[in-house]
Amino acid sequence: MSFEIKIIEFLQSGRNAFFDTSFKMISAIGSVVGVFVISLLFLLKKRKVFFWYLLSYAITAMVVWILKDQIHRVRPYNFSDNIICIGVASTDFSFPSGHSACATAIAIFVGYSLFTYYKNTGIRIGIVLGCGLYVGLVGLSRMYLGMHYLTDVLAGIAISAVFCTLGIVLMKLYEKQKKVKNENKNAGKRS
Repeated sequence: MSFEIKIIEFLQSGRNAFFDTSFKMISAIGSVVGVFVISLLFLLKKRKVFFWYLLSYAITAMVVWILKDQIHRVRPYNFSDNIICIGVASTDFSFPSGHSACATAIAIFVGYSLFTYYKNTGIRIGIVLGCGLYVGLVGLSRMYLGMHYLTDVLAGIAISAVFCTLGIVLMKLYEKQKKVKNENKNAGKRS
């Protein structure tokens, strides 16, 4: 854990008002605020994705909450006197990072939706890079703010990636099954 403390100390050694404000805003976008905004967009524009997104996110959030409750890892600012809490102190535990999990869920579903819409390779590369950058910045913000260790961030990303990827796979299987049912139903009507 000492190398993780050193990472946070290094990040906080460059502290200034601009970084404090920027990372607080980035962190907020990777929280329930981001989930709410993306949920509204999916509900308005991509209703079929909305259900699978919320289901995947809900399972991810539940797993994160259970792990926090079972592992009881102390936040970095409570563990080391050299690390300060920048922003509002949290009352729950550190492992895994809920913000990183949330940002990953947003990135996977937004990325998937945009990736399937745009066929241009350059745009698709930009989508993947943009989503990766977003997740990386949220994870970095959580460490800079003194809220999480690197392993917290990586675990949050991994947990969300598993459940959100599973959500997309299940969504595609459901759509395929629905399409086959409709084709069989229409074939029965023609006979």
